[in-house]
Amino acid sequence: MRNQSHGFMKCLSVVLAVSLFDCVGLSQESENSKTPKSPIQVNYNVVYGRQDEPMHRADIYHPAPNSERKKFPGVIVIHGGAWTVGDKGNDALHAKRLASLGFVVMSINYRLSPKHPFPAQIDDCYLALEWFSNQSAELGVDTDALGGWGYSAGGHLVGLLATNPKERLPRLKACVLGGAPCDLTQIPENSTILSPFLGGPRAEFPDRYLDASPVTHVSSDDPPMFLFHGTKDLLVSPESSQVMREALEKKGVPFEYCMVPNKAHLMTFIDKEATERSFAFLQEQLGKRQ
Repeated sequence: MRNQSHGFMKCLSVVLAVSLFDCVGLSQESENSKTPKSPIQVNYNVVYGRQDEPMHRADIYHPAPNSERKKFPGVIVIHGGAWTVGDKGNDALHAKRLASLGFVVMSINYRLSPKHPFPAQIDDCYLALEWFSNQSAELGVDTDALGGWGYSAGGHLVGLLATNPKERLPRLKACVLGGAPCDLTQIPENSTILSPFLGGPRAEFPDRYLDASPVTHVSSDDPPMFLFHGTKDLLVSPESSQVMREALEKKGVPFEYCMVPNKAHLMTFIDKEATERSFAFLQEQLGKRQ
């Protein structure tokens, strides 16, 4: 935080690197998947909110048909990008992998700051969850087996969905928070690094920083969570996940805590062992409800 401007630009460069990696990966996958054709079906840019809001779009990944199963567990996937950049396509490989494991996946875009400051991002996540629930019969989704998966800012938003639910919406039954900033009150009071997202430094908006922190809302009825974080993450401190772990432990919420040795922020996002463990966690937790 000694150089806030540099830190913020570093954040954006990492996000763009993630985007580039995924685009390359998707291109390679497209070439490799021409033969045979994948049984997974994807509906792109489905409107989940307002037609006139271009960010209210989602990609829906359907697993291969299964005559023995009428309903599938569902997972909302939320992309990272410091709440200011990013796209649902960044998580396409993870979403496709989840679909191959038998999940219906809703990978969403949401309104970005600074044009749309908080709480626009989490409001869109609530809206997406409402749409997912309302369309569950058509999509073949079991609303008693809904989960969330997110990395970085996406993990933060998944954390808010899990810990600060809305009464009219179904609750997530399991979620994954990867490299997630869970306690925004750790940001120095006069730092402007999150001003595009939260409207100003913490000194000016302490309640906003508190309310935007998933750790603030942890309670004993929260769903089981899988936390993973790189030990060399200089963008989002591993302490953020450790604080969340302590809060979950204090409230008796089941969780798994996976530290990824010697990996930084980007490399943790694409770490196969950590991501596969997170997918297995969702299988175990949501599979219990099938």
